Amino acid sequence: MTIEGKHIIIDGFECDSLHLNNIAFLENLCKKAALDAGMEILYSYFHQFQPQGVTGVLVLSTSHLSIHTWPEEGYASLDFYTCGDSDLTAPVNLLLKELSAQKAMVYSIDRGVTQPQLIYCNEITTTDNSKGENKNVSTD
Repeated sequence: MTIEGKHIIIDGFECDSLHLNNIAFLENLCKKAALDAGMEILYSYFHQFQPQGVTGVLVLSTSHLSIHTWPEEGYASLDFYTCGDSDLTAPVNLLLKELSAQKAMVYSIDRGVTQPQLIYCNEITTTDNSKGENKNVSTD
């Protein structure tokens, strides 16, 4: 049995506030990201705050995906953890694209390792204004 895994921490900025306050949209988006990564969803719980904001978590057979939103700030905080060596680049790209994040900080941490490590962080500008195209986010 391997205990090693990948932990991706995402801070999404300048996101679409309407998306950040839409509980159904956020739950469907998180489920799509997990399923697209080939993960089995064991449990889903999402809560709508008043007057705004959502917190949600998917319990996965390989760990979890969580989201916390502040629509008034255009900010989303996500935590994506999976055992094994799954490549989470595509699901992270999907999450940021669908949230319409204009900027993101993406931290990548190897879990289950027994020696000190560097934590990798990429500052991402998700839209290239000169071309109007999304840039890819690397989680390696």
